[in-house]
Amino acid sequence: MAFSFLNLPAEIRDQIYHEVLSATNARRPPLKDDDPGTFEFDLGVLRVNKQIHHEAKKAFEDNVFIKITTPWSESIDHISSEGRVPIITKGKPADDFHAFHLWVWIVAPGVPDRGVAYSMVISLDDLPAFTRMWHFSNLNHQGLNPHLGLKLTLQDPHVPDRKIPRNLQTLLLQPFALVKDLHSFTVEGAKVLPSVEEALKTEQAIPDASPEESLARATALKTLGNQSLQAGEYAAALQQYTDAFAAIHITVSGRKRYIHADGYYRRELTSGPYQGQRSDYARIILRVQLVANVLQVYLKMQGWEDARFWGKRSILLFRKSLIGETDDELGGSRADWAWVQESATMGFPARTEMGKILYRTALASYELKRQDEVANLMWAAAVYLPHDQIVQARARAWDTSDSESID
Repeated sequence: MAFSFLNLPAEIRDQIYHEVLSATNARRPPLKDDDPGTFEFDLGVLRVNKQIHHEAKKAFEDNVFIKITTPWSESIDHISSEGRVPIITKGKPADDFHAFHLWVWIVAPGVPDRGVAYSMVISLDDLPAFTRMWHFSNLNHQGLNPHLGLKLTLQDPHVPDRKIPRNLQTLLLQPFALVKDLHSFTVEGAKVLPSVEEALKTEQAIPDASPEESLARATALKTLGNQSLQAGEYAAALQQYTDAFAAIHITVSGRKRYIHADGYYRRELTSGPYQGQRSDYARIILRVQLVANVLQVYLKMQGWEDARFWGKRSILLFRKSLIGETDDELGGSRADWAWVQESATMGFPARTEMGKILYRTALASYELKRQDEVANLMWAAAVYLPHDQIVQARARAWDTSDSESID
């Protein structure tokens, strides 16, 4: 007897429909590290026959989509590229799309209405990334949000006027707690629960942490991380250092680190542990300290590859800031490292921490048998840490004998 899909139990068919049509399974990984990824829905199952269309349609309707409409076409690309938010569809298909649970309508009250709007559709899973991007943009460009209005419209796209469950209302609305100080803000449609709306507006009213508060918070988290490191609690230390980065608007995702809100830190600090300093200056120093500490954790965990990766990343970024060099290798001749000697005379405040990064990267490279890197890294560490006897001794031993051991 020939196999018939419809002979399968309804529960099995329903499971297959969800596997094929869920937004989670339609998500495709990015081709490049910084790309947002894409979606590819296989909708062919909806065209097999009437019964399968009827059954599969219910599975597709379990997806939760958000439609975002803005007065500026470039905003769509900005949301995707800067926020790394995957777009399901945009342009006319998005304009004509009505199967959304939330419509995010952004307006600019002070700008003449041209009668033109641009839309995109995203998945519920990517809504927090969208609101975080908006949050960082407002911090980076102070005064952005007071010129913008926002209208959020909830709806059940399949049953008109049916109330959306509380937990889904929360998932749809609460991410907008990050979007503060708007010119206007309204929530409407689909029997919005007053308690959910009130919780959102209460959080929106909480001011963003000032640069002073952000830096103080990051410093406190760094101290906690140091304590965990000393206690041998390495996983806790890594998490506390990651949280410290987040406190100063630097997000860590795998082997990517994204720096946000630079414009927020371009002023003098008026209070806290860094009073009187430029906030961007204090932030850079704290970043370097955190990287040095993260390397120490990885060395303790024998995570040589991770230690080398993060150390190399920071060294190359520092070198590029000095001489514009884009080479991505740590080897080469000593002449290629002339920038070390030149920068050491500058007396920059993070010199000690950068020396630790160079030294700890050297240790990781040694464990990975990358001897071509170790000599230069050891020498550079010795230049930056002239009073560290251990570093000086190991650098001399390596430089004079090409030692097979730096213990």
